[in-house]
Amino acid sequence: MDELIGENEKIRPVVQSGNEMLDVILNSKLSAAADAGIAVELARMQAPNKLPLTDAELCSLMLNLLNNALEAASVAGVKRRYIKLDMHIQNNYFMFTCENGATLDWIYKETAPERGLGLKIIRQIVERYGNLFDTEYGEDYYRVTVPLSLRLPVG
Repeated sequence: MDELIGENEKIRPVVQSGNEMLDVILNSKLSAAADAGIAVELARMQAPNKLPLTDAELCSLMLNLLNNALEAASVAGVKRRYIKLDMHIQNNYFMFTCENGATLDWIYKETAPERGLGLKIIRQIVERYGNLFDTEYGEDYYRVTVPLSLRLPVG
């Protein structure tokens, strides 16, 4: 996290969601995406100032989600190199959605049972907070939605 904070001082803030920790993580990774020639699309950027995750869990969850998105959008054969983020509060849930360009080869490889340490870490974290996690994909995109209940005690 200290490394991200140091990097964040050099980065033009794109995301200003209302959650400082989340903004540091997202701005760092979105800057890396732009540097790699990956288009960044932002929908709603609203987050509560406190989430029901520890700082370590939030950092691990978001870094794994965004690292997977960066990797998928960078593989050869991707039709459109992009990452699209949407986060907002809905019915006492913080809804975080990350969609990115991908290929079916990458999706099948990444989601194979013997692979995907990042997905395992994501699942372990969301399991502690309501076990809600949804993935969707098509031949040229991969989307992950993580709804976190805001009714859980803040960690």
